[in-house]
Amino acid sequence: NNLSDAGSSTINLVGFRLSGTKADKEHPFGHGRFEYIAGLIVSMAILLMGFELGKTSIDKIIHPETVTFSYLAVAVLIVSILTKLYMFFYNRGIGKKIDSSAMRATAMDSFSDVAATSTVLLSMLIGKWTGLKIDGYSGLLVALFICYTGIRAAKETVSPLLGQSPTKEFVEKIQNIVLEQDGVIGVHDLVVHDYGPGRRMISLHAEVPADGNLILLHDAVDNLEKLLRNECGCEAVIHMDPV
Repeated sequence: NNLSDAGSSTINLVGFRLSGTKADKEHPFGHGRFEYIAGLIVSMAILLMGFELGKTSIDKIIHPETVTFSYLAVAVLIVSILTKLYMFFYNRGIGKKIDSSAMRATAMDSFSDVAATSTVLLSMLIGKWTGLKIDGYSGLLVALFICYTGIRAAKETVSPLLGQSPTKEFVEKIQNIVLEQDGVIGVHDLVVHDYGPGRRMISLHAEVPADGNLILLHDAVDNLEKLLRNECGCEAVIHMDPV
């Protein structure tokens, strides 16, 4: 499990490095989607771990074994749970801060580790106190939870790769900024292209009065494009539509 985490973290480091590569002739909009690919690979690693744990657990159910109890193992498990819990909150916070699906997938990986390790600890204690051999059943429950986590993480990374629709909040924010601009009386045909975190491009039609001053209205649209870049972190192309 920890070995797979080390591999996932390495994939994230490489993914962030590649996603920061500047645009070139072959990829004029940059390489930001490398981050989504890294998140997808991490989610596949989570699913693989869940599958392997499920196989081992079924074997333990068929051929139960007594789990050896030791206070050292209990101490190590408790430290591991607390460490992974910290990693979950830290990675989730970073994921929200920089809007990174790869970091959110890593956070869910850490959370699945907390669940897995907690179950190991619980089954060890139950085995010590009652003599019941529930290790296989506990492992199977954890495997199902890990697979569920992996599917959620995969969905979050596959969707932007396929070209998901923008969030309602982002669309409303764009519309509010455009409509607050002097001289703009309406907005339509908003299109959002996502080329990775911080690499969104949008196009829209800004409706302006047909009898307005063309120079002033054009300046207003130019200022609006700069405002959207600063406020929403996106490159905007606005078509001035006289009505």
